[in-house]
Amino acid sequence: MKKSPATEVNGFSLADPAGLIEAVAGWSEALHGNTSLEDAFACLARGLGAEAGVIVRTCPGRPFPQIVALHDEKAGDGHSRALRGSFAANLFGGYLQSARPATLWLASQHADESDAAADIGLHVWQSSRRMREMAVLTLNADPSFHDHIELHFRSRLNDQTVQLMNTILPSVARIWARRQVGLVTAQVAEKKRKAEVRASLDGAAPILGIENPAGLSRAEFRVTMLLSRGLSVKGVASELGLSEATVRSHLRNIYAKTGTGSLAQLVFRLLDRAADGGKPARRWA
Repeated sequence: MKKSPATEVNGFSLADPAGLIEAVAGWSEALHGNTSLEDAFACLARGLGAEAGVIVRTCPGRPFPQIVALHDEKAGDGHSRALRGSFAANLFGGYLQSARPATLWLASQHADESDAAADIGLHVWQSSRRMREMAVLTLNADPSFHDHIELHFRSRLNDQTVQLMNTILPSVARIWARRQVGLVTAQVAEKKRKAEVRASLDGAAPILGIENPAGLSRAEFRVTMLLSRGLSVKGVASELGLSEATVRSHLRNIYAKTGTGSLAQLVFRLLDRAADGGKPARRWA
C-alpha cells in the first residue's frame, strides 16, 4: 500500500492522516497511564508542525501556571533559548479561563486585544527563536482549573494547518477529559521534584522564592509580584497607588539586585523560574 506523502509546514513535516491518527492513539495511551505523556505530546506537536509546545494547567487564584508536559525540538542544542514555560495566561488574561473546550486561539489574531506589556515575555522568546505564531488549544473548562496546549511555529499558520487542528482538537480534548484520575497531579509533582533537584545542583533560586534571594525590599517585592502576574508598569502603579515614576525607580533597583537589564529580561526570568516549578513567597502585607 502506497503511503500518502507528508506536507511541509513551517519547516517541519506535517504528518499524513494515518500518522496523525497514530499520534492521537499514542495520546490516548499516555492519558490512560500506559506510555509517557511527554513522548506522546512530542509526537502530537511534531505531527502538527510545531517546533515547541507545552501542556499547561492554570488555576484561579494561583499566580503561576503549572507545566504538565513540555516539548522543544531545540532544547539542549546549546544555541537556542529553550522553551521553559507558558505565555497564554499573560497574553489572554481572564479570557483564557472562559475559553470553551476544543477551541483554537492564535496569538497573532488577538494581538490588538492584549496589553502590549502583558505579552513581552512571549515577544522576547519568539524573537530569540524566530517564531511567528503561538496556537492555544483549549482542553477543558472546569471551574477550578483550565487545561490547554500551547504550540509554537516559525511561520503563520496556513488554512490547511488551522483546519487540521480544528478537525483533531475535539478528539484530543475528549481523550483528555477521560484521562486517568490523578495523572496530571502526578505529572506536575514529578516535574516539580526534578526542578528542585536541578535548583539544588546549580544554586539558582526563584526571584520570588520564600528565601527572597535577591534581597528585595517590601515595595520591590510587591512590584515584582505584580509584574509576574502579567500587569504592566501602569497597572502596577494603579494597583499600588504609586506614580509610574516611582514604579520605574523601584524597577531600577530590582534590575540591579536580580542581575537583569530590562523589563523584558526580568519578566522572562520570572516566567522561566515559574515554569521550573518555582513558587512565589507569601505576599507581604
